[in-house]
Amino acid sequence: MKKFIGIAASVVMASSCAFTQLAWADSAEATCEFYSHGDKKKDRSGPCSFSQRQGYVDIGLSNGKTFNLSPGDKPDHFKDQEDHKVVREAVDATKQVYKWDQKKIVVTFK
Repeated sequence: MKKFIGIAASVVMASSCAFTQLAWADSAEATCEFYSHGDKKKDRSGPCSFSQRQGYVDIGLSNGKTFNLSPGDKPDHFKDQEDHKVVREAVDATKQVYKWDQKKIVVTFK
């Protein structure tokens, strides 16, 4: 009986995590930090919008610039609108890193 309760609790927790991810899968307000290649100190940061649908990702900045990422040939690999390779790393449930050859953007969800 204790084993059943433990399994049920695990299923409920996993379901709530999946629902949380779905809640901001369409679009969300976030903060974006920009880093030049290899730098540990951010160049700039500010509010941004994030949207994801069917493998496509858009990151919109408050100055009007948008990064449109299309799905690549592997999971978490993308191409931007200029056909540059971009790799996504999920740091945790509230933060994702998008890496180009010469820069990276850290998206932190609010």
